[in-house]
Order: sequence, then structure tokens, then C-alpha cells
Amino acid sequence: MMPRGKRFVLKESELEEHKKKSSFGHWVLVKECDENRRKNNSESSKAGCCSRKTPQGFAAKNITQILNGATEGFLNVSGKGYLHVNGENFTGELFDRINTVNADDNQLRIATFNTFKSLRRLSLRRNRLKSVDQIGRHLDETLVRLDVSENNLNPYDLYRLSASKIKELHLSANNLTTIPEEILDDHCFLSLELLNLSDNCLACPQTFYILSTLHNLHELNLSGNQISFIPYLVTLATKKSLDIENISGKNKKTINHKKETDGFTKHQNEDNTNSFVYHVQHIPFVSLKAINLTNNLITSSSSVLSMICWPSLKNVILTANIISSNKNILKYNKLKSTLSVYEIKLTR
Repeated sequence: MMPRGKRFVLKESELEEHKKKSSFGHWVLVKECDENRRKNNSESSKAGCCSRKTPQGFAAKNITQILNGATEGFLNVSGKGYLHVNGENFTGELFDRINTVNADDNQLRIATFNTFKSLRRLSLRRNRLKSVDQIGRHLDETLVRLDVSENNLNPYDLYRLSASKIKELHLSANNLTTIPEEILDDHCFLSLELLNLSDNCLACPQTFYILSTLHNLHELNLSGNQISFIPYLVTLATKKSLDIENISGKNKKTINHKKETDGFTKHQNEDNTNSFVYHVQHIPFVSLKAINLTNNLITSSSSVLSMICWPSLKNVILTANIISSNKNILKYNKLKSTLSVYEIKLTR
């Protein structure tokens, strides 16, 4: 005869703990008093409020003490909750020797640091930035590395930064969907060597057409986007569009691009994937040595074969794409072999 099961009356908050301790019996759940719940929530809220720091302005008087104990040339104010202060000037020997600033997790702007005379590296990750101003004052001459990742910038902000002498620019996780056509200008990003656009929402083939004009770019990170193929970028011998018959035997329709001397062609590959052919006046990605395409939507080798036309390319990363999955290992190995003929190393 089975023993009669025990009966327990428990509050919701006690139920899971009692289940861990007892393997038999019946549980009757009773609703906790709303007053008790409100009391608990109130106590939690008060505790959270007490733990938060009151924001203060990023002013010389507030950071002098930090500077005195800082490593030579390095200022770390990350997570301090500082706010931008209009018109604040940072002058004097203490500030003039600062060349690197980590200001992540605040509410500061690039303009906050305009009067730092020797600043070369600036990180403003998670500063709630919705836009940036053109880099000016001393920063225009000194700043070479800028990280504004994990903010909420818009595509045009990329153009606002293009007149600077920055060599390394990080714009990861800003929900960017396009690259502004304005940077097609010959005077944009003349010094830029590394561009990080990872974890955005880039999908348009025009992204590659525009970025291919950055003649000094060595490394491009496009991981974590929505790229499904890379267009062909074919240099024009004359102002007329050239029909590249060896790319596809199918009929193609040429569409004039906004740039008068350029155009692009769309066609379908044998494996039913779309490709674009841009007819351009420049040598595309003339200095690019490495591209990271991890975690995109690339499904076939024909979607990336256009990279063999880039004269300086040496390294391609295709991790976490369908083409690099185990079930497509034969296709991947064939692509790897093809790229190796052009001295391009493929990694998955």
C-alpha cells in the first residue's frame, strides 16, 4: 500500500526551493500578498538607486586627481558616468602629455577632447552617441585611432569622420545599413588603413563599390553583417561600360550608376545566386590585404570569387558562413584551392 502523499502549502517564491529538497508530495500554490511583493520590489529599487553614481561633468577639476595617478600618457575614465561639458578646455602640462584615452561607458563626445594637444588614441564605446561632429582643433592633426563602437550612429557620420587623418576606425555595432556615397570623393579617408564595420546590418553590394575607393585601406572587418555575395569591380579602359562576357554567358542589363562614368550589371550565376558587376574608373581595393567576412550569409563559392580581382588581397576569413560549414566542405576546399592559385589564404 502506497503511503499517503503529504500536502504542502507554499508561496510562489518558496516553491522551487522546496521542490529541490523534496521528491514526493503535492504542492498547493498560494498567491503571495501584493503588499509583500511591493515591499520586496521597493527594497530592490532602493538598493539599485543607492548603487548608482550621480553623473558629473567631464571637467578638468574632476579628472586632475585621476591624471596624477595615471600611467604616463594614458587616461582611463571608463565607466565613470561623465557627461560632456560645452566649452570645457583641457590645457596645461598634465593634459598635454595624454596620448591615449579610454572613455567607454560615459556620455561624452569626440568634441569633449578637442583641446587635448597630443591625443592619438580615443575609445568612446557605449557613450550613447547618436551622431558625431567633424573632427577639429588639435584632434584633426593628432588622432590616428578612434573607436565609437556600440553607439547609435548613422551612415552619414562615416562621411563626417572622413576628412580626418585617422588610420584605424572602429564602427562596430551601430546598426548601419548603408555606406554613404559621399566618401567616393577623392579626399576622403586618405590615411585610413583599418576599418571595422562588424556587427552592423550591411547587405547591399554597393557597400563594396564605395569602400573599394579607399586607396590606403589594408584591413576590412565586415563580420556579423548580412552580406550574401561580393560584386565584381571591373576597371574601365574607357568611359563606356564594358560587357564582361567571361563572367557569365547569360544576358545582362547594364544600369547607369549615379557616377556618370561608372555603371553596374546584374546577372544570375549557374547556381541561382545573384552577382553584380560594377564598372569603375579606379583600381578596386588597391591596398587591401585582409578581409573578415565571418558570420555572414555567403552560400556559394561563386559569391566571393570576385575577390581574385583585388590586387593586394592575401587573407580572407569565412568562418560561420554556409559555404564554410561541414556539410559544404567539398565546395569550401575547392574555393580554397582556387584562391590559393592567386596567393590568397582562405580561413574558416
